[in-house]
Amino acid sequence: MIGPDAYVENAAAMWSAVALHTRRDQSCFRAELPRATRLILRAPLSTEGVSGLLDSVPPAKSAVVEDVFGGGAAEPADPAVRVLRMPVMVRPAGTVGTTSDGDVRIVCVSDPAELAVAERTMVEGFPLPAFLPWRSGEALPAAVLTVPGWSVRLAYRRGEPAAATYTYDDGRVVGLYWLVTSPSHRSAGLGRALLTQAIAAHPDRPFTLVATDAGRPLYESLGFRTVATTGWYLRAPVPAPDPHR
Repeated sequence: MIGPDAYVENAAAMWSAVALHTRRDQSCFRAELPRATRLILRAPLSTEGVSGLLDSVPPAKSAVVEDVFGGGAAEPADPAVRVLRMPVMVRPAGTVGTTSDGDVRIVCVSDPAELAVAERTMVEGFPLPAFLPWRSGEALPAAVLTVPGWSVRLAYRRGEPAAATYTYDDGRVVGLYWLVTSPSHRSAGLGRALLTQAIAAHPDRPFTLVATDAGRPLYESLGFRTVATTGWYLRAPVPAPDPHR
């Protein structure tokens, strides 16, 4: 069974495709996005070290530090930092039965306009604060359509955009990201349909992901197992002062 390091390296490679610029050393991968900075630890770091990374991000940008090594570590003293603890899950390579529903149509996105629809579905469906309010191309720039290993899937239900996700195949594993169903279409099996189609497209690759509490039962039912607990340290941007006050 592959370990959490597979998720770390897949996520770093994935973010490299969408970031404005990146920096990598032995302990951390750093990706600069238009309104956010993503920091993924590649080696254990103390709580003070995590706080130092957050402090290195300009206050006007949101910041996220992902730590798969210290999921049970103490939380930073800064009350502005929110901590999420979630399972890192992996699934060995193998086939899976796909699901079908006459009301559901799933497409592999190849068009920039449809990519924007999938992007908005993900950003607003979670929601993803670092990309709100949604602006086309900030989370998923059109360039991802030409990046080897990237695949964006969008599910339509009764003709409406209803769910989306994307995967990144780094040659070792496939990472699954931002699997979400719009609130008005939940409990209709769309998450399972998207996930099984993604797995079926890569039967020779293990999969890795970070699960929410809501998504974990679905992943476990399809053969995913928890290999670590990750701590995500999130700091929201500080609004710029109003020059008219």
